[in-house]
Formats: sequence, C-alpha cells, structure tokens
Amino acid sequence: MTRLRILVGAYACGPSDEPEASAGWAFATAAAATHDVWVITRRRFAPAIAEALAADRELARHLHVVAIDLPERVMARKRRPRDLYWYYALWQAKLARTAVRLHARHRFDVAHHVTFANDWLPCGLTALRDVPLVWGPVGGATRIPVWRLRRWLGARGVATEVVRTVATTLPRAVFGDGTARRAALVVAQNGDVARRFRRARRVVVEPNAALDLTALPARARREPEGRMREAVAVGRLIPLKGVSIALAALARPAASHWRLTLYGEGPLRRALEAEAERLGLGDRVRFAGHVPRREALEAMARADALLFPSMHDQAGWAVAEASSMGTPVVCLPLGGPPLLAQPNGFVASLEGDVVASVVEQLALAGDATGVPHERWSRERLAPLVDGWYRGAASPARHRPVRVLESVKAIRPTTNPYLAQLLAELDGRPDAAVETFSYPRALLGRYDVFHVHWPEVLFGGHRTPGRLARRSLTTLLLARLTLTRTPIVRTWHNTERPQELSRWDHALLDAVDQRTTGVIRLNETTAVPLRVPVHTIPHAHFRDWFGEHETLPATPGRLVSVGLIRRYKGTEQLLRAFRECRTPGATLAIAGRPTSDDLARTLEELAAGDDRIELSLRFLDDADFVRAITGASLVVLPYLHMHNSSAALAGLSLDRPVLVPDNAVNRALADEVGPGWVHRFEGTLTGAAIDAALAELAAHPPEEPPRLAARTWSSSAEAHVEAFRTAAGLR
Repeated sequence: MTRLRILVGAYACGPSDEPEASAGWAFATAAAATHDVWVITRRRFAPAIAEALAADRELARHLHVVAIDLPERVMARKRRPRDLYWYYALWQAKLARTAVRLHARHRFDVAHHVTFANDWLPCGLTALRDVPLVWGPVGGATRIPVWRLRRWLGARGVATEVVRTVATTLPRAVFGDGTARRAALVVAQNGDVARRFRRARRVVVEPNAALDLTALPARARREPEGRMREAVAVGRLIPLKGVSIALAALARPAASHWRLTLYGEGPLRRALEAEAERLGLGDRVRFAGHVPRREALEAMARADALLFPSMHDQAGWAVAEASSMGTPVVCLPLGGPPLLAQPNGFVASLEGDVVASVVEQLALAGDATGVPHERWSRERLAPLVDGWYRGAASPARHRPVRVLESVKAIRPTTNPYLAQLLAELDGRPDAAVETFSYPRALLGRYDVFHVHWPEVLFGGHRTPGRLARRSLTTLLLARLTLTRTPIVRTWHNTERPQELSRWDHALLDAVDQRTTGVIRLNETTAVPLRVPVHTIPHAHFRDWFGEHETLPATPGRLVSVGLIRRYKGTEQLLRAFRECRTPGATLAIAGRPTSDDLARTLEELAAGDDRIELSLRFLDDADFVRAITGASLVVLPYLHMHNSSAALAGLSLDRPVLVPDNAVNRALADEVGPGWVHRFEGTLTGAAIDAALAELAAHPPEEPPRLAARTWSSSAEAHVEAFRTAAGLR
C-alpha cells in the first residue's frame, strides 16, 4: 500500500517519561510504521530522538525530525508556568512558517497536530490550506460544575475556574472553532470534547494514552490485613485534583476500613495534612511525596483501588496505567478518567452527596476483581493513525454516512431499544439517520438501508394493507438492487416467523441477497450469510427508565412483562406457576397479547388461582417500571430465547431474572455477576420457579449488575462503523 507523506506538529515529542512527550513519540513512531513522517518539535527533544533513530535504522528511514525554537532572548522570558501559553502561541506561529516551507519541498498528504492540542490554543498547521488536517487528541472542553463542587475547589479554585472560563471564551471561538472547521478529523481526548465539536466533519474519541505495557508491573493485589483495604492517589496536591474529596471519603464510617497513600507534591500539602489530622485520619493517610515513577506504579499494582477524584483531567495517564494493570479506579464523571478507567472504572455521581457516592464506588472497587487489558497500549496506534490518515487524504469518503432505518417515526409505543439507538445515532456528526417511509425509501438519497425485522416492512393484520406493503417492498428491493445500495441487518431472531406466504419468503430471500453486513447482539448468534458480521451488545436501559418511579420489591412476587407472543411461553409460565409451592409466591403478567385467542387462553389458564394477576394491555414506560420493580424476580419463560430486551430491562432496574439455560444466558450471567441471572433447563416447571425463589432468598445479589460496558454511545459508534464499512466509506 502507498506510503503517504505526513507532517506531524508536536510541541512535545520524544522517548521520555513525560506523558505528553511520550504520547507525541508514540504517535509519530506509529505513523512511521506505514507512512513517511516529518515531525516538527522543540530542540530539547532532539538528542533523545536522534539516539532512538540511531538505534533503529528502519525507523530512521521513515521518520525525519525538524527541531525549532524561538530566539534565546524570548525563551529566557518563559519563567513561570503560565508563560507556557504565550510561548506556545508564538511557537505555533513559527511552526506554521516552517510547515509552509517544508510543504513546498515535500508536498504532504496529511498534517497532524498531536501534542498540546487544546480547544482554545492555536494550531500552526492550519497554515497548510491545501493539506487535510488531523487535529488531536484535543483536550480542554470539560466544564467543571463550579457551584456544585465549590466546597472542594475552595475560594481560590473557584476564582481560578471562573477566570479561566472567561479568559478562554474568545480564544475558543477563534482558535478552537476555527481549527475544528478546518480539520478533516477531530480526535477528541474524551466525550466532552467530542460533544463540543459534534458539528465538525468527523470526530472520533481516542485519548493520547500510549502505554508501554512491558514497563508496567504485574498486578499483585495483596490480601487485606483484617478488614483494611489500601487505596492510592497520585498527582499534584492542588485543588483541581480533588484530594479533599478523597480525605472526606475516608472520614466517612463506611470507609473506615480503608487506608490511603498519596504520591505527589504541591502547594496544598500542608493544608491537606492538617485537614487529614482534623478529620482524624492521621493513622490512615500517608503523604509519600514525590517518588520515582516505578515506585508509584508498583504501589498502584499492589493497591485495592486507585482513588482519582480529579476535577480537571482531560486524560489521566495514571488512570490508564492502573486500569491496564487491572487495578480498579474510582473517579468523577469529568474529563478523561471515566473513559481511561474502563473496564475497571467505578465512576461516582455528582448528584446529591458527592462524597457518599465516592465512598459507594470505593466499596464496589474494593470488592471487584480487576481485569488487566491492553486497550491503551501504544501498539494500538499504528492501525488507528493509518486509518485516520488514509481517510483524511480522501475527505469525501469521510462525509457523514446516510442511513435509512427500517423503523418508522419514534412513538411512545416504539421499542426502547430502537428509540435509544436512533436517538444516540442522531447526535453523531459522522452519520445522518432518517426514519422509514415508503416515499423516502423509494425516492430518497441514502448510503445504507438498516433493517431490524424485515418482515415488519410487509406485514399487517389486514389483507389489503399487506398486499400494498408487499408491492412497495418489492419496488424498494428493486431500487436497492439497481442502485447497489447495501443492506445492513440486525439479526434479532435466528428463525423466520411462522405463517409467512411464498411472497413473504421471496422478499426475505431478496433482503438476504442484498445484505452486505450483519449486526448481531451476542457472539453465539449463528449468521447464515457470508458477509462481515459485527457483534454489538444490547445496551442497558438505566437512563431510559431512570426518570420513572420505582417500587420496592415484594418478596416472592414474580412478573412477566411486555408484548405477549406465543413463542414467549407465557402459557407455560401460568401452568408452571400453578404447580409452585413457595409460600407467599404471586405472579403478575402484564402486557398486550398479539391476538384475542391468546388473551382468552391466558385468562382460562389463570382462572381460579387468586395468586395470579393479569393485566392484558399495553404498558407505558411508567407502568412497565412499576411492574418490574414491584417484583423480586422477572420470569422470561421463552420457548426459544436468543436475544431479549426484557432481560436487560429487568437487570437495568436491578431485578434478577429467570431465563432458559443456554449459552447466551450463561454468558450474560458471567457478565453481570452472581445472583442476577437464574436459569432453568428445558420447559419451565413449578419446581424450577421454587428453586429460583429459594436461591434468591438464600443468596441475594450483593452488588448491582455489571452493565457499564453496555453503553448506547459505544453501541452507536459501532453501528456507524458497520454502516461505513458496508457503504465503503472507511
């Protein structure tokens, strides 16, 4: 494949322990793996770079360094930390002139501003008007809720944040917005930055963390002495690092079995030591001061948790290092730490009592088994930046992908899975999503047709309506074939519905033939088509149901909710429950049957048992939440269960579920943790219900179900990737 010519602007770049310089070097060397790279950086990094290139002749063939700085008399005036900002602006101006001169000689395909990319500081590479620009990882967009956190910021911290906000407003509009409009790709450090530049041509979230995993010590969690747990905190002792929040958390009775060691120095050390004494933490808090990096890493590897309540970190390399080793991380929902901490993150809430939330997350972290991972390894960068550069070099390929969904306009009765997915897709700058209508499908412009349940396109209760929809679907498939428009299909069910006509089967066959990509919700789904398959787990419903009133769980109360179809086994649930012998057990079935015959069958099966309550009607979200949370166990007696929104709904509302024993549900049980997913073999029986209720009473779940990995933002991002792949817009 052709090597592109890449110009990298990196204020800090070189083999170094400094995170920013190390990140610059990691991105530069990753780029040089597949492209010819010229790096403009400062002179102080040149000797270390020269030494590294001398040791790696292959790298030296493809990576060239141009070191620049301002005149000595100007550099001499850069004495205080805040002098960095005016110096950086002047250095970027010199970089711009240098870039123009180099471009005249080498004709670059892409320019990439790597380190110290900030949403209110200038980017000198914008001087190359005819060269596509990759900007970032960019930081700076996180806004601290100053009033809510004023106690922890202190008067000086509040004043600093107010001044910072006012002082950067105009530069943000001039430099940040201007660079984002100019960029072919904005690489955001975190979700805050991505939302800030959501109208840019293309935005991806990728922090600048680039770790040498071989340099990290192995996780060596020590056994607690008695009930004591060990937490560590790292960073400068300044208000924004939130050390006061950490001390206040340790002072709460619920955290009395925790000790904390703080690594780092700063102007607040004496005040924080006094605060620890005042809170009675003298024997449980140790200020270790500044230590060699290796010592801090080993402390994180030994600790039960990294406590990182920073209020203003755009990334947070210590968080990435701890999480990569498998150490649980407790942080606030601000900036980069919540992203870098995954999958070992425990994110406190800023609503209500912040300290209580930190204590709660610390308790969960202390009981968790961390998972070492390679998500932030520097080895991930080479294919990433290669994709960025090739996409930026062909900017037309990275316009938003236009997607026509098979879902009609969202209504209150729309499946929440579809409603949340479409809402998340609608907010993305790299996709333009429209809901379905036949005029739009037949005459509109779109790159991909996304289908969920294709039989819905031509189904219906009345014969004239079915005939009309079958005819229109036939025309639609002809249009898709003539225009070579790909279909991406979400494979919800493994079998076709029953009672389909020959015409219906022919239409489904045609959909299969036009399908160029499949999305499945779990790894066990067998896809009978020879096309690329993307596994995108069903996201949770916590946010969707969060605004509705919940009820306390009634011991022994079972519930089955949702649209009632034959294959869901509700009839067998009624038969099985009548055999149930658990004292005090009750059953509620709530939802609309798909036919009057099915409704009559359910009423006959429930007759004569006053423990059974039927509510055979459509449930709005509020009724749905009350029905689930009022029970102690959600029963899904499906005859054939593969994917189930109802199971995720129950777990999202912190209610255990009883489901068929199969590979899908065993994997779900492992994912969410013990006590949440109970299983029955074969056909549901009264004995299986009794066993599940007994197990739940004897061993209730000890912590909430683990659903943090099932977010709608990650689901939407993966969907867009599948759409772009199908449309050839990668």
